[in-house]
Formats: sequence, C-alpha cells, structure tokens
Amino acid sequence: MRHLPYPKIALAAQDTTGGRWIATEKIHGAQLTLATDGSLTRVGKRKAWLAGDEPFFGWQLLRDRLTATALAAHHACGGTVRLYGELYGGAYPSPSVAAVPGVSAVQTGVWYCPGVRFALFDVLVGDPAEYLPYDEIAAIAAAGGVDAVPLLARGTRAEMGATPTRFPTTVPGALGLPALPGNLAEGVVVRADARLPAGRRPILKRKIPEFDERRFDASRPFDPRAALTAGELAAVALGMVNPARVASARSKVGALATAIAEEVALDVLVDLADAFPAAMARLDDAAEAALAARLRAAALA
Repeated sequence: MRHLPYPKIALAAQDTTGGRWIATEKIHGAQLTLATDGSLTRVGKRKAWLAGDEPFFGWQLLRDRLTATALAAHHACGGTVRLYGELYGGAYPSPSVAAVPGVSAVQTGVWYCPGVRFALFDVLVGDPAEYLPYDEIAAIAAAGGVDAVPLLARGTRAEMGATPTRFPTTVPGALGLPALPGNLAEGVVVRADARLPAGRRPILKRKIPEFDERRFDASRPFDPRAALTAGELAAVALGMVNPARVASARSKVGALATAIAEEVALDVLVDLADAFPAAMARLDDAAEAALAARLRAAALA
C-alpha cells in the first residue's frame, strides 16, 4: 500500500471559499498516518510506514485503537482510506497527576496529558480522493476509541479567520486534568468544512510566536529500552485493555469469553514487547505468566 504524506498546511491564504468553515486547535505532536483497504492496515510516520517493532513514541501502545479507527473509516466509506492525526502527550507536570511509566513527552511546550494519545485531524477517502468534514471525522475517531482534534468554532471564512490564536489549550480540561499556568495552545487550523476534493480543500494554520523558540524542541526520544519494573509494565499493560481491543479479539475468536480474554492478553503482550522489548525480555516465565493472568482477568471484567 502506497504511503501518501499529508500535504503541508499553509501559514496564510487568500482563499475566500464560501459555505461553512471550522477552526480547530492545532495539536503539538508527532504526525501519524494510517491506511487500510479493509484487509491490510498500515501505520506510518510523516514520510514512511513503520515496522511493527519500530520505535516511534511508543505507538504500539495504541496499535489496537489505531487499527480500529482505520477500519471504522473503511466500514463507513469503503475502499482504501487514509487517516492523519497526531500522537501527543506523554508528560503532564502537575503534582496531582501521576506519570505513566516508560513514556516521555512527544513534544514539549504544550502539556496535554501523562499518557500518549492519538488525535485524528483528517480522513481521505474515495477515488478521486476527497477529505471528509469534521463531524464524520469525529464519528470515526469515536468509533475507534481515539480523539478528534478539538473543535473551537464554526462559521464563515471571515469569522474563522478572526478566531483568536492565543488561548490555553483545551485538551487537558477535556480529559479531566487540572489546568497548568501558561499552558497555551500551539495555535489554530482553519478550513472549509465540507466533503471536498484533495488539492481543492482550503486549509491554513496560525501558530503563536513562541513556537519559533527552541524551548519547544526539547522533547526526549521515546526509549524502547526503558528500565520498567514488572509493576510498571503491568500498569501500562492493563491500560491497553480497552473496548476496541476486546472487540477486535471477539472478531477473531468468536463470542466465548475465555477465548476473547486469551486473545486480548496475547495481543497486549505482543504490542508491549514491540514497545518495550528490553523490559519484556527481563521478565522471567513466572512474571510473564502472572502478567498474562492479570490481562485475562481485566478482559473478563
């Protein structure tokens, strides 16, 4: 399946296309591309597909939800679909919010949440290819158990062009996290909100000036060799048991609860080994069996 990079968004535009427009918060993260034809699903960085065990901010921890989201788009639209979004989060410097073991900030400068999440911002479907409007994108994200980029406003092109660029990020509040002083959004993305052909859908971004400063480039690379304890691995693993993964297991093995639980446990262990190979390799047989048992119990709960 051919990798199709997302086109660069202009910083300014003179387009005066009528109809409804929207403004969304621009998430400061690492772009992730998904594609599926219903049988094969691929996950990639901005310019290339990722191998299953390739380090990239621990994306394997979300692999089940990413796959579910891509398949939701395929089921809704048919054919080959391409989805674009941002991996984000990984750190939240609040004394009342616990860190997630083994992960680090995808980007710095805006703090979103302690764990790594995915926010969908565009879906490309059909031949000839068209971009979907926001409500359809949000529905696909919800079906896959991921986020959609936050919607700030709807209106005319002129109204959306006047949307303030400088404001506190809306993401932590939406996730139930306490606010952090000075935690400003990166900016806004303004676009026509209709099903429009690729290459003809007007879209532009506006960022706050601070994002030209070096302090926003201080994130540390994800470390697949992080020295997690068995307890920390278990905490991460249990967080990977979710409705999307259970539904995927059910589609593979049928309705028997014990078979579903076994499939979920195996699936989580595979993704965990790809994300944290060194920590998983340090588990002895008894510790891995105990972890699998906890995963099966969580899937049955």
